[in-house]
Amino acid sequence: MTHQSLLGVTFAVWALACGCIAGAFVRRAPAVSAALITAVLGAVAGFFVGNADGPAEVPAYTAVGASIGLFVGGLVGLLTTRAKPPSKLLTRGALVVLLMAPFAAAALTALLQVACPLYVTGTRAGFCTYQGVDLLGGWVSGVIIAFIADALFVAIVFAFSALQARHAEDRQAWAERFEVAEVA
Repeated sequence: MTHQSLLGVTFAVWALACGCIAGAFVRRAPAVSAALITAVLGAVAGFFVGNADGPAEVPAYTAVGASIGLFVGGLVGLLTTRAKPPSKLLTRGALVVLLMAPFAAAALTALLQVACPLYVTGTRAGFCTYQGVDLLGGWVSGVIIAFIADALFVAIVFAFSALQARHAEDRQAWAERFEVAEVA
C-alpha cells in the first residue's frame, strides 16, 4: 500500500521552505529568490505535464520541472539582478545549503520510500508507478540526484551573490575613501 498523501505533504513543505527562503533573501540575493520561486513553478508545471497521460512518473516529472525552473530562474536572476551587502550573510547561506543538503537528501529519500514502497505495482501504485513497471524505486534515485544537483546550484547562486555583494562593499569602501580624500 502506498502513502501518496505523503508526497503532497512533502511537496507542500518543500514549496513552503522555498517560499520562506525566497522571501527572506529577496532584497539581499534576488537571484536566489528567483531561482527558488521558479523551482516551485517548474515543479507545478512538471506535475501537470507528468499527470497529463496518467499518474505514472509524476514525482520524476515534478523533480525535473523543479530543476529546470531552478536553473532558469537562477541564471536569469544572476544575469539581471545584483546582490546587496553584507556578503558574509550570503556566504553563510551557501555554506548552510551545502551542509544541510546531505541531511535533506536523506530525509527526502526516506519520505519517498515511505510514500512509495518498493514492489507496489499496477493501478494501486498511482503516482508511485514508473511506466507501470517496478524498477525497485529507480525514480527515487533520480529525484534524489536531481535534489542534490539543485542544492549545489542553490549554493553556487548564493556564492555568486556573495561575490556580487562583496564587490558592492568594495565599491562602497572605495567611494568612502575617495570622498574622505577629497574633503581633506
